Order: sequence, then structure tokens, then C-alpha cells
Amino acid sequence: MDICHGETVRLEKFDIKVKSKPKDGLILQLHHTIRKSNGVNKRIRFSTGSFDDAHEKLACADNAGNIFILDFIDLKFWKVTNRCPSTALHFVPGKSNLLLIATDIKFTIDYVDIETGATGLSLSGHTAHIKHISFSNHKTECLLTASPVEAILWELKNYTKYFTLTTFASAQIQQIMFAPSSDYVVACFQNDTIQIWRQESMKSVKQILPNDLKHMKSIAFSTNGRAMAMAGLSSLLILFSMDTWKALKSIDLIRYDISGIHQLAFVPQMFDGGSNKVLAMLSSDCTLHFLDLERLTIVHCIHPETSGIRKFDISLTGKYFLCILQQGEVNIYNTSFVLDIAHSTQQEVKKSVELSQSVKKKSHKVKSKHKEEIENKTKTCMDSSRLRRILMQHGEYPEKYRATVWKKLLATPDNKKAYSLLLDKGIHPSYKDIEKQFTIHSTITLNSLKRLLSCLANWCPLFGVTDFLPAFVFPFVKVLQKDPLLLFECVATVLLNQCQLWFEYAPFPPISVLAMVENILAEHDQKLLDHYCHHGVTSQTYALSILETAFSEVLTCSEWLILWDHIVSNEPAFILMAVVAYNIVQRSAIKKLSNFEEIEKFFHMQNPIDKKTFLKKTYVLLKTTPDDIHPKQFLNSFVSLKNDSSYQQFNGYPKATICLKLAKKERNKLKDNKGKGYTLKELTTEKQEEQIRHRLQDDRASDSMSENCRDAEKQCESKTKKGTKKLVKPKLSSGDFDQKSIKNDLIDSIMFPKLQHITFDLEKTICPNRPDVKLNENLTFNRPDKLNKRNVTASYTKSDSSTS
Repeated sequence: MDICHGETVRLEKFDIKVKSKPKDGLILQLHHTIRKSNGVNKRIRFSTGSFDDAHEKLACADNAGNIFILDFIDLKFWKVTNRCPSTALHFVPGKSNLLLIATDIKFTIDYVDIETGATGLSLSGHTAHIKHISFSNHKTECLLTASPVEAILWELKNYTKYFTLTTFASAQIQQIMFAPSSDYVVACFQNDTIQIWRQESMKSVKQILPNDLKHMKSIAFSTNGRAMAMAGLSSLLILFSMDTWKALKSIDLIRYDISGIHQLAFVPQMFDGGSNKVLAMLSSDCTLHFLDLERLTIVHCIHPETSGIRKFDISLTGKYFLCILQQGEVNIYNTSFVLDIAHSTQQEVKKSVELSQSVKKKSHKVKSKHKEEIENKTKTCMDSSRLRRILMQHGEYPEKYRATVWKKLLATPDNKKAYSLLLDKGIHPSYKDIEKQFTIHSTITLNSLKRLLSCLANWCPLFGVTDFLPAFVFPFVKVLQKDPLLLFECVATVLLNQCQLWFEYAPFPPISVLAMVENILAEHDQKLLDHYCHHGVTSQTYALSILETAFSEVLTCSEWLILWDHIVSNEPAFILMAVVAYNIVQRSAIKKLSNFEEIEKFFHMQNPIDKKTFLKKTYVLLKTTPDDIHPKQFLNSFVSLKNDSSYQQFNGYPKATICLKLAKKERNKLKDNKGKGYTLKELTTEKQEEQIRHRLQDDRASDSMSENCRDAEKQCESKTKKGTKKLVKPKLSSGDFDQKSIKNDLIDSIMFPKLQHITFDLEKTICPNRPDVKLNENLTFNRPDKLNKRNVTASYTKSDSSTS
């Protein structure tokens, strides 16, 4: 509702239609035309605009004082209110309904609610038209507003002036802003000087006086704040390093037929890590150029036929940008369509893959120099950033070349020597009779699954006792079974990166991972989490069941392939965000379920889902989740497999788990054969020593034995000679988080069962009788009788009585 002159007025919203696949990247065009009393149409020009990335909204103001809001999610637009003309707009970060409007008459900054049109707080103090509004992303919450003659820092806690910067006639402010990811305030003046201050003290840090750059007009920063671009009316572009305070590049724009620059802005892209590679430049002839800073080539130009471009603005995520034309219209573009406008992206991938394959076929026929040229062209065509742009535009990779694209993105080393060493060890005993546990109709698929699981178990003993591993890797087998080496290296890379912290409490559930998922869900949908708590549903039901099957139980084959296209193209935290996004997107269906059994069944069956909404929500969570609970704070960056004589070791799990599980299997064999009776404690000690000896042999061969294994072996040998019955607790690796008390309790409960009595059945928890699992050919995993492991935290009570 809009309160205006004491009357209640409803803000009417209208539908907008956005081009889904524009040929030229233009998805929407705005123009404001009114009809006068004499019947003549009058065009009102738009003056400025601002994006709200978190909620995909756009605010545009025209010269008559009208503010129009466009919602690209709901595809609606509406007019906020009639007021005096505005000179600058900016959405308030973290508050989707608040818009800052710099007025043209009283030179004030008004906080306006875009849903009601009501004006709240108003800041005054400027003496000229306000041109620049910037919010600090540093720990100090500040607002910076500036006119050509002064700049004011506002303290947002109490909305008071923190600092005022005044200028003189020959050095008016050309541009001023907070530098991203730093505590700097950077200003560009009309006397071709750039001044840098520290935000908290406003003490001068650096003054830049570029000798060759005259008539400076604009500066721009990359998203990570490490690079600054400077340009003006002279044909020179300078890239400046904020780390070393030195010029990185000096580019002569004459080679691109550009005589001068009026405005600069870096173009953020989804996977560039903040080091933006494309720079947008508005030239003196009102043309918008996109410059690739790596190849130093113009990738695209925009010059509308009806009118030149007066100014432009790019959203913080780089998804959209707008151009305000000289005649007053506003053109809104989809950035990914614009950057990939030259050719069809499907053909681009096809040509690049065919070129990479032709290198292998013709390498023995061509000369070395010609071969290097072809390989360099292949690397350029199969560039990761280009592949990710294709993914963001089309939503998935071409099915025919998916294996090749995954190989590139996961950086698999194609290490035939290391893989053959694992393959030579044969079928692992844990998976020798896997066909008795699973129903797989295809013999080829069964053999591929058995070979993959055996190689994983030979690579790391943990994967020989991980119950959910067959269900997790089966969909990868269906997709990549034609290339066993690529299949193993892709799965191993996923286990190293996307599955971080999954095994730190094995065989118990990954408490840290489940806590991350629950925190994210609480942040973005507390009502759904309350619904789970009301019915006694824990994160093991709505998160762990999805992770252990790699989404194959809840998604169809095509949906699974599309999701994993995005998972392998993003940071390791993406898969956890996808779990939360799946829950939120399915909120309406989940809330209709009235008991625990129905909710548990829901996460073990395929449910209808809009895959576009699902993926879009995942990216929103990845972008908007606060840093203090974001998984990236706890997960390591991407690590590829080593191209060495052997793959690197897989760590991050309690070694006692392996010894105990192997001891239980050995005891069951002895019982079946009616052999000599051994206690579980003695068998566990024996398996520990066997693991240590095996590790010592491998380490001596590679001359890189770890210190932990040496200490454990000496302790085991000394205890064996003395005849003591006390087990030796092996040292934990850095990834085992041994400083946490809960971890110590879990390990002690496994290693010293006579000293502690666990209130739940440890025998069933560690070695559950796994029910039969049917692996269908359509990547569906049916587990009607899956073990319920809901209680993660168990109570422990000291007892002197021994347990069996």
C-alpha cells in the first residue's frame, strides 16, 4: 500500500514478457510515453538505473520523477510513486524492499519502500546533485554519497555524518567509491589524480598521477578488488595492481579504433573467482565494447541503430546489464547471451572436442611444431571458463561430449601407470560377491562396478568397508563405464573434493557435514526446519540419504546428469547447497506429509521437480549464505589427482574404524570355520599391526613413510613383546579433528569397549545387516528397509563391568 496525501492507494503491478532466447542478447526494452491533451505523444527519458542482484530486481528513474521497479523472478513491474527527479539510485544490501533515491531538488537521500512507496529516513547535507552512492563491504557499515563538490561518509548505525570531503573548482570529484574486498576509499578527480584513503581513519594511503593518461573519466575495480582499470578521453587504458601499487598493463586503444572512454566496468562471471577477465568500455562514439583482458581482443560491441549509448550499469553478479540510450530508452541485456553471441555454443563445444581428438589421431603424422600449435588451439577451445559459460547459458553440457567436458573440469591426470597398479591387485575381498547383494541385469555394468569398487578399496582401505559406496558410485558407472580409467579418476576426484568431511566420524554419520546443511536450512527456511523438528526428522533423513546416493534416488537420469554438470563445474560446497535447495524447492510437498515415515519415504523416491528452479535456488544459496556458516569456510579448495607413480593418499577418516571392521569380518570367518576363538580386542590389535606393516611397505617403496605410522608400529611392537592387553591408539591425521571432544568419545568407544558402556547397540550400528538394494538401469536406488541411523549423538555412561 502507498500512503500519499492521506489516501490509501494500491500499487498496481503489471506483467512483463522477457525474451527467453534473444538472438542479440536484448531481453527487454523500456520506454515511457505519455499522451498530451492535444493528442501528441511525448517520450520521457530515463536517467539512471540500479540492480538488486539478490532478488533480481531493477529500479529505473526517468526525468519526470517516476521510479519503475522490474522483478525478473515474478516477471512484474510497477511504478513506486511520483516525486521529484532523482540523480542516483541504489538498493540497500540485505534489505530487498529498500531503495536509496538521491533527489534532484533538495539534494537529499531518501529511503523508500518499493512495495508501499512510503518514504522512511531522509539524509541531508549535500549542496549539489548527488551522482554516486556506494555501500561498504568492510566490517564497518558505512554509506558513501558524493556530488562533484563534496563526498560524505555516513555511519549506518545512527545515520550520522562520519566524514566530509570537500573539493575545489579545478579538482571536482569525477568518481568515488569503496574498493571491493578492502577498506579503501578511492576517488578520481578532474585534475587526473586518483586518491586512496583508508576507510576507518580517512588517512591518505596512496596518490596516483598517471603521466600518460590525460582527461581521466572513469575507474573500475574487479570483484576481488585486486585490479583497477583507468581510462579517459585519451586512447590509453591502464590496468593497475592494488597489491603491488604498480601498473600491470598499458593498452593502446587506437588498435581497436577507440579514441576515448567515458565509462568503465568489469564484467563479473560465475566462475572467474573475482578476477574478472572481461572489461566493458563505453567509448566516445557511444558504443559499448567488451574487451577480453587475457587475449586483448574485442569480443563484442553494442551500438543500437536507433540511438547511441549514454551510460550503462552492470549487476554485481554480471547476469544482467542495462544501457541507457541517448533518446531515453533503456535496453536490458542478458550477459551470457551477449558474450556467446558469435556462434552456437553447441557447435563450439563440438568443434573443440573434435579438435582435441584429432590431435591424438594425427600426432604421429605431424611435425612437433605443428603439433604444438594444434594442442595450444585445443586448450584455448576447451578453456574451463568458456565451458562454464556454455553451462550457464544452456543449463547442461552436450550429452555426446559430457565425458570429455567432465575430464577437463575435474582435471583428471589420465595416469595409466598408477591405475594399472591398483587394477593389478585384483578384485577386493569386500566386493568379490557383490552380485549377491545387488540386482544388476547387465553383466558389463556389474563388472564395471566391481572393478571400480575394488580399485577404490585398493586405493584406500576405508572404501572397502563403506556401506553406501556402491549406491554412490553406481550412476557414475552408468555414465562413464566405457572408459574405466576416466571413471575411476572422476569418482576419486569427487571423493577428494565434493565428499570432504564425509568420513571423519566413520562409521558414524558425518556430524560436521550434517551440521552445515542444517545451519544453511535454518538460515534460509526456518519454518521448514521447524516442520522437520516437529515430526522428529533429522538431517540424516533429509540430507544424508540424498548425499549417500549422490541424488540418484530422488532425481531422474536426465535431471541427475544436469545437476552433476553443475556440481563438477563449481566449488566443493555446491553439492551441500544443492541438498538444501532440493528441500526448499520441495517445501510445499514436504509440508503436506504428516509423519516421520512419510517424510523418510519421500527422500527415497523420485519426486517431480522443476530443475531450472532447483538449480537457480542452489546458486542463490551459494551466493547469499553468510560467510560464518558457508561451507567454503570449512572445506578446502579443489584438489586434482596427482600425475605421479601413484595417486596421493586419501586421509580424513579415523584409522581405528578400518581395523575394527576388518577384525569383525575376521571373527565372523573364524566362527564359520569353527577355528580358534579370538576376542574382538585381539583381532583389532592384529589388524592395526597389519595395516601399519602394509603402509610401511608402500611408504618404503615411495621413500615417503609418515612419522605417525613409525610411532604406531614401535608402540604396537613394544606392547606385543611385553604381553600387555591394552590397545595402542594410533595418532590421528590433521584431517581427523582430534581436538574435538566428541571425536575422542567416538574413537574411545570403538577402541576400548571394556571401559565404556554405550546405551545403544554398538554391534548393530557398526556392522548393520545391510538389506538388499536393487540398482535399476535408470539410476534409481530403491531401499525400502534402509537402516534408520537417526540418533547421531548417543549418551555414554562409565561402567566397570565388561561387555561382550
